[in-house]
Amino acid sequence: MAMEEYFSAVQKMEQLVLFPSLLRGVFEEQDDTATADFGEKDLYEHYLQLKSIKLTVEGGQVPREKCKLPVTNKEEKKENRGDANLEEQFYHHFTGLYHVLMTLTKKVNALTRKYNDIIGEINQNDTVITW
Repeated sequence: MAMEEYFSAVQKMEQLVLFPSLLRGVFEEQDDTATADFGEKDLYEHYLQLKSIKLTVEGGQVPREKCKLPVTNKEEKKENRGDANLEEQFYHHFTGLYHVLMTLTKKVNALTRKYNDIIGEINQNDTVITW
């Protein structure tokens, strides 16, 4: 369900954001928890990142440089206990993936709302000018 919501939100973003360059130099206000972790990147960088994540998930391949993640001692101990905890590990990672996808979906929706605000301001400014 979370993955479908994420893909749907990204697809909507891709359809609405016709001029991604309008997002350059635009930063989201930090008063919304959905955008609290946008960080110091502008919305254009986030737009590219969100599309890239979608393509990676669709393709089912993790880039080579991200395949080998550092393993902590706690994770090593879990792995050494054998296959007995595979179900537990699956649910742990599945829950983490679910939370990541929900956060990404919130980011996509916030970015799309901001783009719509920008387009609305541009359209409003165009209609105010009279010749």
